[in-house]
Amino acid sequence: MAANSMTPRQAAVALVAAMPTGLSVQQLEEYGIEATAEQAQAIAREVLSLNLFWIFAAIEAHIPQKYQSALSEFILETVKAGWGTTIPIGSASWTAYLNDWQERRTRYSRLVEEGMSPLGVSAEASTLMEDNRLVTEAERRNLLTLLIDFVPVDTYGQLLENVG
Repeated sequence: MAANSMTPRQAAVALVAAMPTGLSVQQLEEYGIEATAEQAQAIAREVLSLNLFWIFAAIEAHIPQKYQSALSEFILETVKAGWGTTIPIGSASWTAYLNDWQERRTRYSRLVEEGMSPLGVSAEASTLMEDNRLVTEAERRNLLTLLIDFVPVDTYGQLLENVG
């Protein structure tokens, strides 16, 4: 094993550590998005879903299949353990969130299979948030900028390049 390589478990820890969690009303305001505390939590859940989608895509792309399930479970257990504390998401239950996330994951996977770029997937997430009245049409461009900053797609792939 190379000196700078990581075990799959170390990679999972690094992925979770790289994932931004939570969004405050103040952070959203910095991006030109006005939101209530409840809207900020709902946006944070959507950002979490997008992050998890890309983390799992990176795992599928970089990790041997025999380790993928264990890594995925570790990541979900870590997020679940931080649910409502280190991951401030409001009143949504973990079970309800997982159901929503699976729907998002399926939708985003379909888009990627159709050849959509990460930016295009973020645009789709922005549209979903606008449709759910979390942001206004005028704020959607600002939200897209926020997603570029809060969903570090490239970081996830780079972290997993050193697994082995």
